[in-house]
Amino acid sequence: MRLAWAFIRRDLLIAASYRANFLFALAGGVVTITAFYFLAKLIGPAPLLERYGADYFSFVLLGLAIASCLRTLQATFAQRVRESQVDGSLEVLLGAPLSTFRVVGYLAAYQVLASILKACGLVLLGAVAFGARLRINPWGFGATLLFAALPFGALGLLSAAVVLVFKRSDPITYVLDTANYLLCGVIYPVEVLPPPLQWFSKLLPATHALAALRAAALSSAPIQGLLPAWGILTAFALVLWPTAAAALAFARRHLEQTGTLPHG
Repeated sequence: MRLAWAFIRRDLLIAASYRANFLFALAGGVVTITAFYFLAKLIGPAPLLERYGADYFSFVLLGLAIASCLRTLQATFAQRVRESQVDGSLEVLLGAPLSTFRVVGYLAAYQVLASILKACGLVLLGAVAFGARLRINPWGFGATLLFAALPFGALGLLSAAVVLVFKRSDPITYVLDTANYLLCGVIYPVEVLPPPLQWFSKLLPATHALAALRAAALSSAPIQGLLPAWGILTAFALVLWPTAAAALAFARRHLEQTGTLPHG
């Protein structure tokens, strides 16, 4: 735990030294929320959203906040590994008596925590400044977020393994990110998609995560109503985590056998 905090503290100090980045990120979030607020005014009441218990602005606010958080889990591990390859610190970290999983996890810890705080800030801003209508079941929402993090964390570790071996950005992350926004109901309900795409969207964990998190945040869904989504997300995790662990182990062996670790 102390080592994890050391990594988080280091990245926090680095982020604090670039205050302009924080301000630009804050301004970007405000602009995005404002744009969708006025778009929601144009759309007006949408019968298709009645099943979610929300107006369009509340629907899209949750979608954007949750998708941003899950995207960080999916992309940050690979991003931080690539940065460490380039600046030469990865060789030192992997030379320490730490598992590859712990090294990659520590590298990404700050950004994951920051993304959760950012998502909470966006939702709070939307509720206070723009009147988003939220009925949050805090226990259900928090537990669902943990279940959602499981498959996305595994996907992020898979991407990190690809970067370790090929020393390039992982294109799979981009493809999944695009699919999540197009097919999983981030800014419009899945029900507007053609039936074949609706079926395909069920093969992506983001669809189930978004639906369950919206249910917990917009209509205060009870734990019993969230259990099916928890089961599906757990099933994704049971497949993805062993795959990610095997991929990281292979990547570590590949680097040790080929001696390519120092070459970023």
